[in-house]
Amino acid sequence: MLQILISLFAVAGFGLGIWATGLLGTSQRALKDTMAGVSAMVDSDLDDDAKEIAVRRAGLGLIVSAFRIFLSFAVALTAAALPIFAGDLLGIASRNDVFALMLRLDYIVIVSVVAILIGEIIRRRKGRKTSDEAAQGQYSIGDQSVHIIAFSSPAVLKGASWIEDRVIGSPTVSASDRPIFVTSLARGGTTAFLNAMHELPQVATHLYRDMPFLTAPTLWNRLAGGAKRAVDRHERAHGDGLEIDLDTPEAFEEIIWKMYWPQKYHSGIDLWRPEHDRMPKAENFLRHHIDKVVQARRSQGRPEAQRYCSKNNANIGRIPFLRASFPEGKIIIVVRQPTSHAASLLRQHKNFLKLHAEDAFVQRYMRDIGHFEFGRLHKPILFPGFVPDMYDAMSGDYWLNYWIKAFEHVLQFKTICSLVFQDDLRASPQDTMRRICEGVDIDSKAEKFSGFFHDHPDRIVSEGFSPELLRDAEQIYAELKSTTAI
Repeated sequence: MLQILISLFAVAGFGLGIWATGLLGTSQRALKDTMAGVSAMVDSDLDDDAKEIAVRRAGLGLIVSAFRIFLSFAVALTAAALPIFAGDLLGIASRNDVFALMLRLDYIVIVSVVAILIGEIIRRRKGRKTSDEAAQGQYSIGDQSVHIIAFSSPAVLKGASWIEDRVIGSPTVSASDRPIFVTSLARGGTTAFLNAMHELPQVATHLYRDMPFLTAPTLWNRLAGGAKRAVDRHERAHGDGLEIDLDTPEAFEEIIWKMYWPQKYHSGIDLWRPEHDRMPKAENFLRHHIDKVVQARRSQGRPEAQRYCSKNNANIGRIPFLRASFPEGKIIIVVRQPTSHAASLLRQHKNFLKLHAEDAFVQRYMRDIGHFEFGRLHKPILFPGFVPDMYDAMSGDYWLNYWIKAFEHVLQFKTICSLVFQDDLRASPQDTMRRICEGVDIDSKAEKFSGFFHDHPDRIVSEGFSPELLRDAEQIYAELKSTTAI
């Protein structure tokens, strides 16, 4: 009995030594340093000098971590040895007998199981960490590694698509003739709108489940565990109350536009013009990808899926291009009251500046999937007349001016797209969504949409904006409201 008691003191001492010296945290930092070095080496946005600096910094971090790990083990082993040798010196229990006990298989199994259970209880009491990882930048090291591999080069994602075609076969569905493109400036309400559209069994969208091998959704889902792979629902990084899990739709289509039109992305994002930017190879890949997404959703429990629906904020700069490339497709633009929209854009810009500063992987994640709306990654779409340097991006006037130029641009193409107003979605979600579904030829009679939108009017904001911009924005909003909408 005394041997068991002393052995348990030794195990507890070892665990206490590990905890007190922060060995787990040190090990995680070592892995992060390793991934930072690898990430820098494959980052095409860094020049050679920047890569060398990043790799050196990671190497120094690894050396420091290795020394700390050595010290942690030394402290933990000393803490474990103290009760064993103290018991031997006091004649309570022979150290040889204690060591023999601790090396028995049944002892190892029982103590390990009990330790795991205790750890799980502690973890649950502290609050289970969910997979807010993609949104909050808290991906595990393994997830980060897979992400870095997937986005290390456009060739990897193109290759993944090719492999899926060879392993799974090309899609047997043809869904690219009548896609639905939902767009607006960020914070316009497109996410809530997409979630409502996803409620329709005929609709297929990208899901978080598709990350990071977005171009091979069926194959990746099988390799990653299929339906067994799941995470708890949690609020996304935007802090807007919207919750996500692996089966939540999201905007991932932009990776294809980045792959084939990289010249469009610099300090801002150029518009796509059908007379200059048509590219049959790229458009064929996008059509093929649309079919893949629909096929993937059918194989994952949506057998009625037949219409691809994307939410891509950058598509607001591609309206005539999308009409030329997909003449039978539907382009839906969600319009939000301008001052509340601009105020929300400014809040999110500040939010993501903070997130990007706190976690470099959040910044990399957003960059890789083409989300350039906010933070350090902000690349404005270069609408006609928009001059990025005219206002400070930390001011409301910058974002209201951005809204004005964006929707002046939309007004030029009001005859080839359909407008839906967030005011209408809030005031009468059921009637508004049914009109939308009729407009895109989808049956929605059995669906309820009231839970997807706020049930109170959008707040009109006047503080923090110049009178001239307020006047221009109100005039454009009035023109949009007078336009035939869904």
